[in-house]
Amino acid sequence: MKKIRYSVLGMGCAVCVGHVERTINKICGEGSVVVSLLTSSAIVTVADDTDEDALFTELKKALKGAGYTLKRSRPENEGGVSAGKEDYKKSLRTLIASIIITLALMYVSMGHMLSLPLPADARVLSVLQIALTLPVMILNRKFFKNGISALIRRAPNMDSLISLGSAASFIYGIFATVMIFIASAKGDAHTLHTYAHNLYFESAAMILTLVSLGKTLESRAKDSAADAIGKLSRMLPDTVMKITEDGTLTVSVSELSVGDKIAIKAGEIIPADAVIIEGACSVDESMLTGESIPVERQVGDGISAACTLLSGYVVAKVERIGSDTAHAKIIALLEDAAASKAPIARVADKISAVFVPSVMAISVITAIVWLLLGEGELAVRYALSVLVISCPCALGLATPTAIMVGTGLGVEHGILIKSAEALEELSSLRYFMTDKTGTLTEGRPTVTDVIAIEGVSEEDLIRAAYTAEIMSSHPLANAVCYYAEAMDIKPAGAKNFRTVAGRGITADTDEGRVALGRPEFLLSEGFSDAGCDFIRSSTEKLEKEGKTAVSIALGDKTLGVLGIADSQRSDSKAAISELHGMGISAVMLTGDNGRTARAIGDACGIDEIYSELLPEDKERIIREYKERAVCAMVGDGINDAPALASANIGIAIGAGTEVAIDSADIVLSKNSLGDAVKAIKLSRATMRTIKQNLFWALIYNAICIPIAAGVLVPLGIAISPMIASAAMSVSSVCVVLNSIRLKKAKI
Repeated sequence: MKKIRYSVLGMGCAVCVGHVERTINKICGEGSVVVSLLTSSAIVTVADDTDEDALFTELKKALKGAGYTLKRSRPENEGGVSAGKEDYKKSLRTLIASIIITLALMYVSMGHMLSLPLPADARVLSVLQIALTLPVMILNRKFFKNGISALIRRAPNMDSLISLGSAASFIYGIFATVMIFIASAKGDAHTLHTYAHNLYFESAAMILTLVSLGKTLESRAKDSAADAIGKLSRMLPDTVMKITEDGTLTVSVSELSVGDKIAIKAGEIIPADAVIIEGACSVDESMLTGESIPVERQVGDGISAACTLLSGYVVAKVERIGSDTAHAKIIALLEDAAASKAPIARVADKISAVFVPSVMAISVITAIVWLLLGEGELAVRYALSVLVISCPCALGLATPTAIMVGTGLGVEHGILIKSAEALEELSSLRYFMTDKTGTLTEGRPTVTDVIAIEGVSEEDLIRAAYTAEIMSSHPLANAVCYYAEAMDIKPAGAKNFRTVAGRGITADTDEGRVALGRPEFLLSEGFSDAGCDFIRSSTEKLEKEGKTAVSIALGDKTLGVLGIADSQRSDSKAAISELHGMGISAVMLTGDNGRTARAIGDACGIDEIYSELLPEDKERIIREYKERAVCAMVGDGINDAPALASANIGIAIGAGTEVAIDSADIVLSKNSLGDAVKAIKLSRATMRTIKQNLFWALIYNAICIPIAAGVLVPLGIAISPMIASAAMSVSSVCVVLNSIRLKKAKI
């Protein structure tokens, strides 16, 4: 299966999202699409052999019939930002013009209350108001175009409510104007006065202007919520120095191909994923890892697009460009997460599906009730107020804005969250399952103990071990070599290197034969003192601590014992302690032996330990725990992939294998278990914000619609259409601003 991303224009609220989803699902199959109001996008999942051009044509035609415009998503760095700015400038010009004309209309319609100079003739005033209202309606004609076409398709949306409210106010104003002219001709002063003060033209214009203002503010707030994607999209440079046979040329980044050689100087942004072939440098990789400390890179090391070269000069060979770079994949991951729906969002979907028709029905009922009470003028006012105060767009923005900000905050901390569903499930985590090697531990063995027999120096012990191990490729040999090199110890010359599988190694030196292994191996090689109490007790002590004990002998005597272990990560114990404070149990799943697993597990504070497991064993245990409660699995190796895929949430350590990362729902770029704790805190903060947003969006309508219908008129509380339109706009902006507060969350 593959995912195709499209841009969908014309969506204004959660109801629109539902219409677009249903239209696409009819063509591609139920559950094949996720539509985002925040990013105005649709992500469609189809079979790998799908004809994309034919599908696009079919979807575009279907959505056009539903009143929406489908476009192919722009490639990275191809005009998306500038196009968005142009749209914003256009809407801002429309808003400013609407505000100026509406203020003039308010002067004409309400100036008499402040004794402002105005014509005395009610007929002149009514015609003036018509002349000022029409330009505002023309400037904001998009509401009528979208809303009325949606009504015709029997799929009403928020624009339908706005257009009905404004149009009804204007039509009533025209009717009142006609009555003014008739009353004036008849000399009916009472009728003339009644209609002159109830024209409603200012409501027709004010509804549109205030909604337009709210949409503009909402757009700015949404842009701020989507700031993480915007920043990442704008990070790549426009040009790069390309090295060719004819010399160095400045070319557009879009012209780069895999295999090209590029030159990058200090202060420049890396344009593509590449490998250094000349020079050395210091790189700021905070965009990828969230780590502010620069890293050193030299020949043979990889460098990533959008990272900054802080110092040095390198020539690099391009390995990945465009959508294949790590930078582009992070952007796609963020967009997918923003577009994906958390299970809690289904609450809003179900409500929005019946919301607009229900509001229209309530408006009609309101009008009928007030007409039956003999209040014709109030019937119009309250019916209009019900139409314009309703706000399905607040429901539509409640979830995606919070998810967008939450996933963006995660990227800043080196936490990549692939879906909203994973983000939600993580908030209710009960069991934290973790591998040992590379997660709780560093993932590579190191020398932890040097125990020399009396009369033997540590330097002599290490030199003897180094002399033999330098010829071995075993991971334990690497640990000895690294330790010796760190002590600046030089190996002696050796020959006749021999490995006895699973037991030890030997080699011949000028000082005699050197042997490394368990005491039993050294005894079998003729070193009689290898069985002494000192060697045996030292070996037992190290093994009880979960370490590998290696005895060393040279010439005719045993020199001592080295302890080698995969050392515990410095932050593992603190991370597990934090998990306990959050009410989460920690469980270790490892293929290592029981003694080592117990030593590391006890040191870290693990609650339950399972050792000597095969990959299928890990997956089986995960399934058992899933039956109890939500569980997450953290791992970094190929053998962890089945468990990562089986868990409710799979969390991959960033330095792990590609298979593990692909199987995971969350990737920790900085390889720190503490970041898994941060991910849980971020998840809980995001879900808390989503619930707040949904609560306020729902409670707003639950409270305001009855008030708008005039339920509290006996208590002297009423809402005019003008105030209703302002309240509707403010509710959407408040939901988005509440989501933006997540940026300040402490994780």
